[in-house]
This record gives sequence, C-alpha cells and structure tokens, in this order.
Amino acid sequence: MNHNKEKISIKELYKNEIEKIWNDAKIDNTDLIDRGYVVHDEIIKNAILFIGINPSFPKKNPAPGNHFVNHNENEKLYTYFWKFQEISDKIQQPWAHLDLLYFRETEQKYIWKLLKENNGVDFVYKQLMLSKKMIFKAEPKIIVVSNTMAKHFMGLHEKKNKINDKGVWMDFDSEFDNNLGTHRLTNTELKGTPIFFTSMLTGQRALDNGSFDRLVWHINFVLEKLSSSNS
Repeated sequence: MNHNKEKISIKELYKNEIEKIWNDAKIDNTDLIDRGYVVHDEIIKNAILFIGINPSFPKKNPAPGNHFVNHNENEKLYTYFWKFQEISDKIQQPWAHLDLLYFRETEQKYIWKLLKENNGVDFVYKQLMLSKKMIFKAEPKIIVVSNTMAKHFMGLHEKKNKINDKGVWMDFDSEFDNNLGTHRLTNTELKGTPIFFTSMLTGQRALDNGSFDRLVWHINFVLEKLSSSNS
C-alpha cells in the first residue's frame, strides 16, 4: 500500500547520541552493552506511531552488534510488524514504530532488574529522553501504545513514579476524550494527539481477532473525527 510519506532519518539525527549512551554506560551487565542496540533507521512523520518497549535478542543465531533497521515495502517484513502493516492497509494511513529502549533483551522483566543495577536508571533514562525527542520529531497523527511497560515509562501509568530528581520518566499526561472514546495527550508539544492503550498485537498475549477488529474500527473512527474537525 503506497502512502505519501515524509521520512525522518533517525540514524542521521540521533546516531551520535545513541553511541554516547552506549559508550558512557557503566551498568553491571556488560553483556547487555556488548549485544549492541537496534533502532529503526528512519521514522515516518504524521503517521500512526506504534510504541513498543525494546528489541528482542534471539537465543538462536544471535547477531551481536549495533544495527539500524529499515522495514520498507521491498523487504520481507518481520513477523512482529505484520499487524501494524495490516492496520495501515485497512485505514489507508502510513505506520511507524519506535521502541522506547534500544538494548536487546527478550525478557521484559529484566528491565526492572536493570533499574536496580549500578547506573541502570541513568542508562534507561537517557534512552527514554532520546525517544521522547524522536516522538516529538515524528509528530504522529495517532499514537498506539501496545505495551504496559512502555505506558509506564511514558508517564501515562495510573500511579506515576518519581525517579530520583529527574521527574516522572518521559512525563506525558493524558485524559479520556468522550467524543473520541480514547485518551488524548494533555501536555507537551503533542497536546491533543489521540493515544490508544492496547495489549500486544502479536505473540501469545496478543489481542484476539474481535478486539483487533474493534481497534482498527476505533482508529479509523478517530481519524474521521479529526479530519472532519479540521475541515
């Protein structure tokens, strides 16, 4: 499906900052650093932005090293992104994806352990602040957060946690919009942007087919509402 796409080069704009985070990291788990990072090479502006937590690290045939990945229509799309593409095709809008953290680890519960390691909070926090800059740069039309931990780190959890003197992680706020039937951001330069909180779209705990169909309908409904209000 072809859409008009304005692309932002993550590699060109932020590679130096990512490298600095990795080079300055002094966490206890040096193996995590040696695995390297994975970040999307580019992100589409004004798209439906799907937010995840971090890239996995397969136990079979792992390929350590730093990677900027690019999923375009001429490449074989990784299974994890199939549902994003399906939603994009159904609502006739381009999609983009961003993991808030870049280190490679399949077990998400490890992140809580990382926060207890030496300099673990600093390592995570710096990645979150960089991801916040990327989200602002992308100016998403709609944000879909399909991970509970990502919701927590964005600052959208019901009970915000203070982290030292650095505030509430990424410090986003939202409130429910009865007209749209979903939340909208209430602060930052993305104020008013609709945001959906949903279960994972792939994997064992993924949305069932009925819930997925309702999500597609709801995103399309919000897009039509936004379009009519801007006309």
